[in-house]
Amino acid sequence: MAVTIPATIVANILEGAVARGADPAAILARAGLPGVVGALEAPDFVRLVRAVTLALDDELAGLQDRPQRVGTHAIMAAHVSHADTLGAAYGRATGFMDLMDNSFRFSLRESGASLLFEMTRIPGRTVLNTTAVEMVLVLVGRMLAWMVGNRGALNGAWFEHAAPGHASAYRAMFQRAPMQFGQSSSGLAIPRALTRLPVLRNEEQATAYARRTPLDAFLPQDASAGLPLEVAVAVETCLSVEGRLPDMVHVAATLQMAPHTLRRRLKADGVDYSDIRKQVRRDMAVRLLATTGDSVEAIAAQTGFSEASAFIRAFRSWTGLTPRAYRKSE
Repeated sequence: MAVTIPATIVANILEGAVARGADPAAILARAGLPGVVGALEAPDFVRLVRAVTLALDDELAGLQDRPQRVGTHAIMAAHVSHADTLGAAYGRATGFMDLMDNSFRFSLRESGASLLFEMTRIPGRTVLNTTAVEMVLVLVGRMLAWMVGNRGALNGAWFEHAAPGHASAYRAMFQRAPMQFGQSSSGLAIPRALTRLPVLRNEEQATAYARRTPLDAFLPQDASAGLPLEVAVAVETCLSVEGRLPDMVHVAATLQMAPHTLRRRLKADGVDYSDIRKQVRRDMAVRLLATTGDSVEAIAAQTGFSEASAFIRAFRSWTGLTPRAYRKSE
């Protein structure tokens, strides 16, 4: 099912561009979108955010007091990747973001069964609209969950603003966590049990992830924890070492279990093997396009496609862009 971004968030992103003096028509043209836009599917929204970011040289899309220059997010991701655990990663992210001294103060504290990641508005600083908060919490929460190969379960989320008209979309944005509005700050409550999870991604992978922002924040993640993650690792290893996409029989043998047992256990997790293979292919393709100079044909072969044309069609269905257009946007 396609992921749809509410029209209010789309309008909020464009409001940031207008506030910085940018021409919205030119930005929409750069993103390949019509002159009047409403709700957007995720690939179109990704192009819009990138167009705004590049036009303003601001990864905060003009929504906060000062621009955050392009590349800052990648530096933070590299810094966070050197943490040992999810809890330590949140500590590194919090310290880094607080150094920016922009529109919010960031802090981290424990409370009961949760680790609280909190952002508090600095008096007198610009916070243009609710998306200034939404994007920070979604992107940070999703990136750090990805760092440890976890779905990003939350004990709760809270917001300084009143419930917006698109509040129904928050269930998907914030992992169906309990939510509160009209609070004195905004933030996420991360289960303390998850904070001991080890960081699995290295600096190169983390930097590539950050450069793809906000792509991964809106792509579905199925192979993110437990057995599905083990299957994803086995698929990626086979692709990387042998250059072929393994079937379930091969992966089951790698994990030392019968194919019917693997199928049953994945079904119990609500995950399908074919979906895991698609995700591994997609993630590997995006990473290779972002971090290597390999040709599209070579990347198609490395990700198990027999023909470059099939790879190009698949990549467009994943991201809304052709591989060459995606690489050019980097």
